[in-house]
Amino acid sequence: MSDTYKFSVIIPTMWCSDLIFKLLLILETSDFVGEIILIDNDKSKRPAHILNTDKIRIIEQEQNIYVNPAWNLGVELSNYPNICISNDDLVWNVQILPLILENIHLGIIGQATSNYFDGHSEIKIEDITERGWGWGCCFFLQKNKWVKIPQQLKVACGDDWLISKISAYQISGTPIETEPHPWSVSRTASKNEFVQISFQDMGNFSKL
Repeated sequence: MSDTYKFSVIIPTMWCSDLIFKLLLILETSDFVGEIILIDNDKSKRPAHILNTDKIRIIEQEQNIYVNPAWNLGVELSNYPNICISNDDLVWNVQILPLILENIHLGIIGQATSNYFDGHSEIKIEDITERGWGWGCCFFLQKNKWVKIPQQLKVACGDDWLISKISAYQISGTPIETEPHPWSVSRTASKNEFVQISFQDMGNFSKL
């Protein structure tokens, strides 16, 4: 398959969810996935069996650089023209990648909120005026459309920044597996440290 049709999948992780192992296995089987870039924000917790392979690239950090800088770094290091940014605590259907490719020229495509609760309906891509809940947990765009997220945004509002710069769409009808409760997506983001940073990010975003 030509590299034109392949994705670099970028996953920041602190190894807080076992779902990442299932996600990696699925991604490795897809011909549309050219590489998986793991931004390892907590190398002390990385399981011994997660190693660099032909498809997996581990970018080890000495300390947590946080989510949005990890997205920027992953895109900078990526080798393929199409980008997927994914959380490490969910599993999404890689079978949608051909449909994403057909529409990726439109802009940036995220997940509809309904995918986290059911998602068993007609698969469709439609434009949105603002992101819904969970949109930024897994989204797709062409690398040449990436607009670097400002450094003052660490864990929140990175997707809001991108939507403010790029035409935004959502894909629905394709279920996503998460932790037992959908609101537990991004469990690290619920810790006090990250909650405080999120509030700072929201204030900083309002000033951009």
